Amino acid sequence: MKAGAVGAGIIGTALLDRLGEAGWETGFVARRSGVYINGERLGDLDKYAEYCGGVDVAFLAIPTLDDGRTAFDYIHSFHRLGIPVVTCEKGAMSNYYDELEGSLDCIGYSATVGGGTRLLRYLREMQGRNIWEIHAIVNGTLNYIFDEVSSGRSLGEVVAETKKLGYAEPGEGSPLDVLNGELHDVAMKTAILFNISGVADKRIRAVDICYKPLDDDDLRRLMREASSRRYIVSISGENGDNDMIGGFEHNVDGWTISAGFRNIHENPLFQQLVPPGVNNALMIVEGEYGSDGTYVVKGQGAGAKPTISSMMKDADKLLKKKIFTIT
Repeated sequence: MKAGAVGAGIIGTALLDRLGEAGWETGFVARRSGVYINGERLGDLDKYAEYCGGVDVAFLAIPTLDDGRTAFDYIHSFHRLGIPVVTCEKGAMSNYYDELEGSLDCIGYSATVGGGTRLLRYLREMQGRNIWEIHAIVNGTLNYIFDEVSSGRSLGEVVAETKKLGYAEPGEGSPLDVLNGELHDVAMKTAILFNISGVADKRIRAVDICYKPLDDDDLRRLMREASSRRYIVSISGENGDNDMIGGFEHNVDGWTISAGFRNIHENPLFQQLVPPGVNNALMIVEGEYGSDGTYVVKGQGAGAKPTISSMMKDADKLLKKKIFTIT
């Protein structure tokens, strides 16, 4: 198989190593400084389409530095060339879902939410069911931080560790800056989660979600209540939770979409939902009060390895579908 790759950061570099281990040929690697093959610069970045000949799948592993328009343009360009795309970038799926929805069968998007958990695929399979509520933990970094702090470790120590392990972006930001940076990540993932669920006819965009950043008072309270607080996303027909720290509430089509640091001891469903460490989780409640069943899927979220694992699985599915279509 022959791959094209856009992005050569932490995820992109590790992805290229994984492709090599799996015996894939790399057709090109596009990065800010140009287009490369085997370390040799072929040309300027805007000429990447010229090197797509024979490429079976394009991998998109760039950070979201805008509203997702850059990633959307890449996806659209590859689709015009007849090349399916596997992406872990969140902006395109969270802000341009309407434009991409008709092409989802040609997009591997599982790694945009949930890392290796593949909870989006599970959620999509549940479309059309009698979904009453959805609860999720979609940021493994926040979950890891508060799981570790609740065991007695200091916030500064744990945040430094998340950077070292690649769960959080490296840099000089304070622990509060790191936490607030992850809240933007949750807003994008929440928009994707809601749109994939299909519970409403309307779609939402991450840029329309107004979330409340944490301040110093919030942080002091969270440190006091670390053992009972986790950052949980909820989609429900009921009103939101008044006992949230930080986060947001967004309403559309009779659904309340909310997220924040919630008290996990006040809702028995959260006891089933919350995973340990860096894991993510999704709970789907069918029927009123779960009368038709409650379903939970959990798995590792943050980090390069689970993200790349999910991307490779998406690529395999897209290739099998492509071969079947050609046949």
